[in-house]
Amino acid sequence: MIVNHPNRFLSIKWKLLIAVILILTLVGGVICTLAYQQLLNQQKMLLEAQRDKLAQSLSFSMSTAVEHSLQAAMQLGFVANAKGDDGAEGYQLLLSENWPDVQLYWDLKGFGLYQLNGERLAHAGEPHSQDDLQWLMQSEASYELTSRVVCVEDCVIQVLVPTLVNSKPHLFFFESALTEVISHFRTDKSIELAVLGAQSRGAEPGPLWGRHLYSISNRPSSFALLSHMADSYSWQQISLGEGIYSYQGSHWAVWSFPLDKVENAPAIVVLMSLEQWQQMLSTFQLGMVGTLLVGLILAAGLVLLVAWSPVVSLARHASLLPLLADHDFGSVRTSLPRKPSWFPDEVDLIHLATRQLADNMQGMENEVDEYTHELERLAMLDTLTGLPNKAMLHHELQTAIACIASEEDCVVLMFLDLDEFKRINDTLGHIQGDELLKIVAARLTNSVREMDTVFRQGGDEFLILLRQVRDEQEVSNVIHRIFSALQHPVVLGSHKLIVTTSIGLAYCNSSQLRAEELIQHADLAMYQAKSAGRSNYRVFSEEMLHQANNRLMIEQSIGAAINEEQLVLFLQPIVELPSGRLRGFEALIRWFHPERGLIMPGDFIPDIEHSEAIIEVGNYVIRKASELVAQLKSAGWSELYIAVNLSAKHFLAADLLNVVRQEVEAQQISAQSLLLEVTEESVIEQVEQAMAAMAALKALGVRIAIDDFGTGYSSLSYLKQLPFDLLKIDRCFTANVLDGEADAHIITTVIELAHNLGRQVVAEGIETQQQAECLSCQRCELGQGYYFSRPLDVASVFKVLQEIEETRLWPISQAPQPKLARQGANEIS
Repeated sequence: MIVNHPNRFLSIKWKLLIAVILILTLVGGVICTLAYQQLLNQQKMLLEAQRDKLAQSLSFSMSTAVEHSLQAAMQLGFVANAKGDDGAEGYQLLLSENWPDVQLYWDLKGFGLYQLNGERLAHAGEPHSQDDLQWLMQSEASYELTSRVVCVEDCVIQVLVPTLVNSKPHLFFFESALTEVISHFRTDKSIELAVLGAQSRGAEPGPLWGRHLYSISNRPSSFALLSHMADSYSWQQISLGEGIYSYQGSHWAVWSFPLDKVENAPAIVVLMSLEQWQQMLSTFQLGMVGTLLVGLILAAGLVLLVAWSPVVSLARHASLLPLLADHDFGSVRTSLPRKPSWFPDEVDLIHLATRQLADNMQGMENEVDEYTHELERLAMLDTLTGLPNKAMLHHELQTAIACIASEEDCVVLMFLDLDEFKRINDTLGHIQGDELLKIVAARLTNSVREMDTVFRQGGDEFLILLRQVRDEQEVSNVIHRIFSALQHPVVLGSHKLIVTTSIGLAYCNSSQLRAEELIQHADLAMYQAKSAGRSNYRVFSEEMLHQANNRLMIEQSIGAAINEEQLVLFLQPIVELPSGRLRGFEALIRWFHPERGLIMPGDFIPDIEHSEAIIEVGNYVIRKASELVAQLKSAGWSELYIAVNLSAKHFLAADLLNVVRQEVEAQQISAQSLLLEVTEESVIEQVEQAMAAMAALKALGVRIAIDDFGTGYSSLSYLKQLPFDLLKIDRCFTANVLDGEADAHIITTVIELAHNLGRQVVAEGIETQQQAECLSCQRCELGQGYYFSRPLDVASVFKVLQEIEETRLWPISQAPQPKLARQGANEIS
């Protein structure tokens, strides 16, 4: 199925262009990012180099200032000696006469000559404070040069130079301004300098990290930047000098260098503008973006130039595919180029393959058209008989129902199923079976009216649609002709057969009925005909549908009935004749449904006797009967047995022996306490399997009874081979034992037959004392029926057993009323 999305369509050429642009953009972006990152790393390296250069420059300037003081000391010594006095008086005389010249030449703010103990011998310029004398006393200037930077009113560099005066060690004390140091240090106009004093101890931090500003270059702009840095960053961050700071749209590098080696020394702060470098970065970014855009445009143009023609050709090819779907092969061949390009590519191969596909599809379509007509004819016919098949049946049936105009005009559907066809098919083989179906199909076709149609649904099932039926006589005539046609023998090879069929009829006089429902109705009627015997027919009624629904409900509910123990056993006593001594019970099942109430066996057993549910019910009854035997044993009635009725399907089930063995072992009872009853007909149908099952059960110790003897097709040859223990006379003979000689003679014969085989006899359905006495006179050992007791619940049975514990004689009740007698006659276990 092809789904069109016109609003989402995007040509492949634009997809290709977008893909190329995205790839180039991604690659260009990665390259630009790496280049930009490399540029930033280069900037960082250059800034680190600049910082190191500034640090070296500052160190060099400070060293130069110290060396300058050393040279001044040497010159002053020479001058003092030149005046003829190299003692302290000579220096004082020199300073008194020439101090302005000395101060100007050596850029000094103060000079002093001191002994090592701190006694001043000569002095000129700024007076020395007590802190200066203390530093002089603590220094080791007698051995080497010592210097420091001190900031009071302004910042100065102080140098102690050791010297010899009168062959004794003394100290020159030089004090110079930092102006010369800073002038040498500031070699670049992009650099601004600020000199800060030491951080105040114990005081609150000031606006400039708690330090006093002594001097600053370009104060109008630099001071604002310095204040911003002090407000935004700590002194430790500034000391590291690893960041780039932004201020009012400009970028700056800010470093601090200590002016002395002592802790908390005055410092010089360097403010370096990075605007030139930022302009280079911006120029680089714009250049990269421009280069990328130009590359993208050129690449997109190149892609379009190379791919435009193939893409357009593919687009044209895409428009041809719907023509193939519409079988317009001529237009497809016309639209395709007849010759490939000078340099064939995949697109040319696609065009060639499309042309070949169009040719092949047109050829196949012609063949399909030829076969379609043949298949349409065969799809509606049965290949074996040539009759219309199931698909044709639904079509014709729907048409016939739709054409019903009035209630007087109706449609009749006949559902036919051949009797015993499986046995014939298995015996003669499938080839002969198919031949039989052909003969039956021909006879059915000849038996219906011209307006009627015979269908074969499958297997041995045929359906006949009778149209425009005015009265039932027309249907009866068709049924009569069908039965008459099938009565003629069918010769298959050396075999001559008479085939019969069961027919179900369903009438339809409403156009609202669906074809499936009418087929279902006819099917139900056919199964009713099957149940009534061969060569029979039945007409569908609502009661049949009700029974079918009831059967379905029972099949669906029987599992829950077993799990929830809705099935309850009632017991009917079996006594000795004529003593009345209790010998056992027959277990009769009752279903106490939570919604429908009591359901008798005759209302649900027939509906499940051919399904697996009958085995589940049978196993349930065996389990409950075994539990009752154990209860009887505990109550002191170990000699009693319980008889359980088994269906033919259950009796021949593979796991019956294991179920019985498990229950006997679980309840710890004797296997002889269980009597399994099977009907004569179920045993004779599969006598070999039945004999094997009986032998296995007898080996376990279980006793077996043949139930309903005389009602089926008795076979004495099989009967004498079966290892059973009891023979039960059906109630239909017991009921008439006093009324006719025939039934009495039959009972006498059955009893003598059982005794000759070494078996005991149980008479069912004894309802009067006269019947019991008559059967006793004919030497019938055991009896059961309403004369002794109707089926009782377990609690009632144990109550009676308590009352007869000493005598062991079952109490004889009064003869039942006719209504009860009829109920007893219809009892189904």
